Amino acid sequence: MEIKNTGPVLTDLLTAMQSFNAEEHVYVSGREAGKQLNRLASGSALGAFGIRELPMPGILAILGIRSLTLNAVHDLDPLFRLDVAAPAAAMEKYAAELFKDKDVISQLQSLFNDCRTIAFDDWATLSGASALWERLLTNVIKPLGKTDLEFIFYLGDPMTKLSFEVDEALDIISAFSLHGKATFALDGNEAFKLWMMLNGVQPDTAIAEQSTADLKKKYFSIFRTMNIARLLIYSANDAMLYADDQQFVLSRKKVDHSIEIASDARQNFIEGYSVGLLMQLDIAHCIALGLIVFGSQGESKTGLEKTDLYNYVRNWMEDLQKPEEIQLYQD
Repeated sequence: MEIKNTGPVLTDLLTAMQSFNAEEHVYVSGREAGKQLNRLASGSALGAFGIRELPMPGILAILGIRSLTLNAVHDLDPLFRLDVAAPAAAMEKYAAELFKDKDVISQLQSLFNDCRTIAFDDWATLSGASALWERLLTNVIKPLGKTDLEFIFYLGDPMTKLSFEVDEALDIISAFSLHGKATFALDGNEAFKLWMMLNGVQPDTAIAEQSTADLKKKYFSIFRTMNIARLLIYSANDAMLYADDQQFVLSRKKVDHSIEIASDARQNFIEGYSVGLLMQLDIAHCIALGLIVFGSQGESKTGLEKTDLYNYVRNWMEDLQKPEEIQLYQD
């Protein structure tokens, strides 16, 4: 596995960020309405890039969608009108019924036809996620005939599910790859638990007992199990990328633990990662941009300007000059 030199990646990003403008694109996310308005008023990372941000219709949240990026402005009112208030216990059944409604299918197809990226909630936390996503793929995405979509999946804790359910989820995520490129993201603990479930290893085996080399082999075996474009595994110190054409580890900027575990941490990373995909950057730059937005947004108490993102990158570059980071690239 290549140790990617983070410095040149960040230097490239500074140049790209200065020239990038995505005013024609739209970011749709499921933030709470109050939080959305506050962020729009005070500035956010995506606003700094010139991307319009809109709240997400509730029907998409029911389907386990975390966020979307659109290639152009899309009329979301018909989807907002489809929202209903259903008891949580009945929500899974209601979601299944949605796919029997031709008007719902038509509106969803119109939306996804304008999509560039589709990011999903953690699979393990969404009741009936596998069935919902399979119906979404079969009834909405597949008939569009698109092959240029970017899908972003998070697993969550696989130990909360049965083994056959996990196998089914991996198959469904792989199936999305026929219609674009799928990024499957896990933190180190989730990845190790997934490897244990796939290989019938006792759950009391500790990740701390594994060497870095052993973990890399285990992660690679997960990638080989699936038909996906990218497997992204991250820890507090680095991010590892497995793909058919490259495998590398990218050193991360250290952040406070509270930022690392924040409820919107994954949402913040996805924002930056999605921007990188819109900019058609290579995957290392997309990951780095995701980490920049994640860290900047996590540290911000008010809002972000473009200068805040630049300063975060420069501080990260300064951290790379510390002895422990220099040693990483010499090993």
